[in-house]
Amino acid sequence: TPTDAPTATATATPTETPTPTPEFVQTPISALPGLMDEEVTVIGNVVATGSLSQGFKFTLDDGTGQVTLLMWHNAYDDCYAAPQLNIGAEVRATGKVGEYQGELQVVPRFGSQVKVQRAGGVFAPQVAINAARDYMGQVVQVTGEIGNVSGTSSAVTLSVFDETGAAPVFIWRTTLERIPKANPALGTVGTRVRVVGVVQEYRGNLQIAPALPYDVEVLSP
Repeated sequence: TPTDAPTATATATPTETPTPTPEFVQTPISALPGLMDEEVTVIGNVVATGSLSQGFKFTLDDGTGQVTLLMWHNAYDDCYAAPQLNIGAEVRATGKVGEYQGELQVVPRFGSQVKVQRAGGVFAPQVAINAARDYMGQVVQVTGEIGNVSGTSSAVTLSVFDETGAAPVFIWRTTLERIPKANPALGTVGTRVRVVGVVQEYRGNLQIAPALPYDVEVLSP
């Protein structure tokens, strides 16, 4: 009696699940001196900020060391994360390793190479303007109205006052032109502003100097 022909059963060959390729390789900041002119990705917390004539700088600390994230204006202006890029933020940055006057730097080519992974909180204490002198060399936050404005080709000084007194706020024009709603509000007497800046002395006079465009907020016209 004929029997049924055997049925062939396909046997699947087990395959390994491919390991995802990491989006980036994090380099410890402590390793950067041996990687000059190479492109790296670092992650660190912003512990200080500063202004340059052609850009802004952010000191990153990852626990192994510190490095300056140097963003030229073209990269900063192209950076989607710029409003959150400030002291206290956790930042991932890709750029070329360099050194200037003994300062280790990471320099991105594009704004998209800098991402804020965790925004910082309020990092500067709110102080009355007449108490600002007690915070010399520190970053503070003051709120007040613009009394008058003076300037040169490279910078402007706003006299900002509250109920306790007045203080000059010194802003580089390259920073001023990047402040949201700056024009014409910051040139108008009575405009209410919030300013975060370092308290410093210039020619014997106290002044407050914001480092970044988002350190100055126009509260009312």
